Amino acid sequence: MSDTVVDETGLPGESGAEMPTPVVSYFTAQEREIILSWLGPLPEEIPKDPSNAYEDDPRAVELGLELFFDPGYSADGKISCATCHEPGIGFSDARGNVSEGVTLMTRASMGLFNGAYGAAAEGDTNWQLWDGRTDSQWAQALVPPEGGAAMGSTRSKVALFLYDNYREQYEEIFGPMPEFRDADDEPWIPEELKPGVEGWDELEEDAKLAVNEVFANFGKALAAYERLLVSRNSRFDRYWEALAAGEPDNDILSEEEKLGLRVFIGRGRCLGCHSGPNFTDGQFHNIAVPQLGPNTPETDQGRAGGIARVMGDEFNCAGPWSDHPDKAQCGVMSLTGERAEVGAFKTPSLRSVSLTAPYMHTGNFATLDEVIRHYDMGGGTSGTFQGRRDELMRPLSLEVQERSALVAFLLALDGEPVDPSLLPPS
Repeated sequence: MSDTVVDETGLPGESGAEMPTPVVSYFTAQEREIILSWLGPLPEEIPKDPSNAYEDDPRAVELGLELFFDPGYSADGKISCATCHEPGIGFSDARGNVSEGVTLMTRASMGLFNGAYGAAAEGDTNWQLWDGRTDSQWAQALVPPEGGAAMGSTRSKVALFLYDNYREQYEEIFGPMPEFRDADDEPWIPEELKPGVEGWDELEEDAKLAVNEVFANFGKALAAYERLLVSRNSRFDRYWEALAAGEPDNDILSEEEKLGLRVFIGRGRCLGCHSGPNFTDGQFHNIAVPQLGPNTPETDQGRAGGIARVMGDEFNCAGPWSDHPDKAQCGVMSLTGERAEVGAFKTPSLRSVSLTAPYMHTGNFATLDEVIRHYDMGGGTSGTFQGRRDELMRPLSLEVQERSALVAFLLALDGEPVDPSLLPPS
């Protein structure tokens, strides 16, 4: 392109001496530094979750894989995790603007790729879901089973289901399972019981503890599996590695994709939220997404509601079922309701983003071009969203070519296919 830059690497030598070879690059030295410093490939080692002592146990991975695709513990025996997290589309849901379990939900399902990588800053809490209402993958896995619109089930039914169908696998990992059937093979805890349902509070404390223990371990097995769902080794990663090796003049990315990367780190202001190896800051922003469209509620508190829920969640990092060795260090301990961000939602990773349409928590943007137009306009119109929009949400006035190039660059973030061993036998 006409704006290709040549950085001189030295002064001309004496007459007859060999001239130094210039470094030819589409990007300026400053742009290259930004790309190398702010972005990059995912670390090979998946970040640890101290609250889950079983996350690296291959037996837990195998159990989690089976449970992920098993619909048997849902209310109607038809809804599995994979119903709303389909492997072929980034473990997301493309059936409508919001996901559908036993009934329609109020938000689109987030894709599960790279859920273990969390925030850009090392040590930050790995909040889960659009509103961050859980603080670990295993606690997140406990939300859908008891969600009235998702699986419509209960922790008692989950515990009994594991007892009847996975007892041997469970006990190999977590130790002896409580007895959930009497001498006549009848369940001694009604499977419709969960907190908030009449009869739960009347159970003996030992009974509630037994159910909660198995339910928590159910989540930890699912998390052991889900943390291995990783998108990496994209064409951008290969370009970054060449750039880091001092080889900027390469054609791993096309000229259009390079223009898109330039917009991404520059005029598009994308780095304000999508930085780090996972292309997310892991934080919550109000980007003025209108609460409009089919099945979308008129209001959604976003992070404000999520903070209240994670603080009161008995399965959070600081709770009795967490394996964290120092629960005082859990991020939930520093939360206060006063910091609630109304209308703010979690920044999703952009890796393999081409697979996970529709976009945003409302699922109202069908294409990446629509997403970019939303940012280009500085967000939705006033009055269609709650709270105060993020200060980064200002009109960008991008050219048509820049918007198209930005889409092209995002497609270059597609990673390698998921390991077949992490999918059920065909």
